[in-house]
Amino acid sequence: MLDYEYALFTAEDPIKLLKDAGSKLSIPKKIKYAPHIRRAEVLVKKSKKFRDIINTSRNPVYEVIATTFTSYFGSKLDKGIYFAIPTNITDEYIGYLEVFCKGFVVSDKYMESLIKVILYHSDDIDAFVKAFLSIRLAQGELDKLKSN
Repeated sequence: MLDYEYALFTAEDPIKLLKDAGSKLSIPKKIKYAPHIRRAEVLVKKSKKFRDIINTSRNPVYEVIATTFTSYFGSKLDKGIYFAIPTNITDEYIGYLEVFCKGFVVSDKYMESLIKVILYHSDDIDAFVKAFLSIRLAQGELDKLKSN
C-alpha cells in the first residue's frame, strides 16, 4: 500500500489521495474517517510554505534546507512504524544542520542565512512534521475501516 504521508515531500496533495482512497467507504465509516482527514488537512495547509521550500530548486539556500531536512527527517524522526516528535523540532534540526555542514566549508554568512530561513519557518516545519503524523494516522484509520 502506498504511504500517503510521503506525498508531503512532493508537490502532490496527500489530502486528495486520502480522500480518494476513502471515497468508497460507507457513510458511517466516512463519518469516523472525516475527523482524521480534517486534522491532516489543517496541518498540511499550515505547512504549505515549508513544502514550497522543499519543492523549490531555484534557490541554493532552499536546496540545502530541503536536502538536510530530508536527511534529518529520515534519520531522526521517521523510524519505520515508530515516529518521534521532539519538543522543539527547529532547534534539533538546526543542531543537525550544523553537524551536517561541519564536513563542508560553509561560510558563516551562508550558515546564518540558512538558520534565519529555518527560524522564520519554524511554525511551518512544526506543522509539516505534525501533518506527516496526522496523515499516517488517517491512513491507519482508513486501513482499519477497510478491513472491517
